[in-house]
Amino acid sequence: MDRKLAHIEKIEWIKPIDGADKIELCGILGWQCVIAKKDNFKVGDKVVYCEVDSVMPEKPEFEFLRERKFRIRTIKLRGQISMGLVLPTSYLSVDSGKFGEHQDVTEWMGITKYLSPSERTEIEQLENKIKLEKSKLKKFLLRYSLFRRLFLSKKGKSGFPYWVSKTDEERIQNIPQVLKQYKDKIFYITEKIDYQSGTWTGKMVPRFNGILSKLPFKKYQFVVCSRNLTTNDKNSLYWKIAKKYNLEQILKENPTLTIQGEQGDTKVQGNKYGVTEPTMWVFNIIDHEKGYHYDYHEMNMFCKKYNLNIVPFLGMDRLEYLGDTVDKIINLTKGKSTLANIPREGIVFRCIEDGKKISSFKAINPDFLLKFD
Repeated sequence: MDRKLAHIEKIEWIKPIDGADKIELCGILGWQCVIAKKDNFKVGDKVVYCEVDSVMPEKPEFEFLRERKFRIRTIKLRGQISMGLVLPTSYLSVDSGKFGEHQDVTEWMGITKYLSPSERTEIEQLENKIKLEKSKLKKFLLRYSLFRRLFLSKKGKSGFPYWVSKTDEERIQNIPQVLKQYKDKIFYITEKIDYQSGTWTGKMVPRFNGILSKLPFKKYQFVVCSRNLTTNDKNSLYWKIAKKYNLEQILKENPTLTIQGEQGDTKVQGNKYGVTEPTMWVFNIIDHEKGYHYDYHEMNMFCKKYNLNIVPFLGMDRLEYLGDTVDKIINLTKGKSTLANIPREGIVFRCIEDGKKISSFKAINPDFLLKFD
């Protein structure tokens, strides 16, 4: 699912900021944002909410963002954290009644997503793979995930395996309703690590091609993926991780399993955790044939058996006891990483019952965003 960077929402509350005459604080979904008093927003108003990591188009109305390269970041104003940009619906240049609440207006407004260094590398690899260097139009359109998905569906071979989901959790601020919906459920929480997510999986496939493929002879086909694509680049970190941890042999022994983890190295995401060699922490193990998700205990047993690292465990309880409001959940994210002397990036919540994933979401530590964003 593509991330909605800009969507129509209602202002849920507005609060004054001590000592501030021109700005105030508002709540949208589970987010809080600083807004300008001159915009005369009121509780209940429909607005355009632009999430952090939105890159606004270079238009006169967004000139105030030029120093930030038109990117929306987490910022602190008068002691208040602001996560996103709130705009009047007049910025849509059409009757706001045309858009319903929660509707995605990202493409309508010409907004693109900020790409991290690892994401830019992935797109560069894609550009090289499909030989589009000479096509400026297609190269520009590759910035849009919708175009990448449509193009890859034609190419087929570079896409993500159909039998497993990509590694991405929704932020709690966008789905605050789950705190009530699943309040009685047991969730376990783990530390979120700021490196790159990878997927290692595979399938039993016919040993022979053509008419001989109908013979009852199978072989295991190992598949290595970045966050969005299958990769056959044996020099990539994804394959280095596979080799270091013997993932192909592990999965040959368990051919219906998919392993997903966070991988790092000395030059990945600034190497905030100070690793000195390719390192990976498992955060998901899925039996993709049965649709069975391992819970933390099962993952831990599996990782011990095969000498794999696992993401740090931070606790387990009924969700209502862990946090019954977004603010309480965000407060849980604060503190130092268990892996390095830096602020924890965030935490991931997962509820798995008898192999079925009931719900999962992530929460990001604002202190981490202010320090590293």
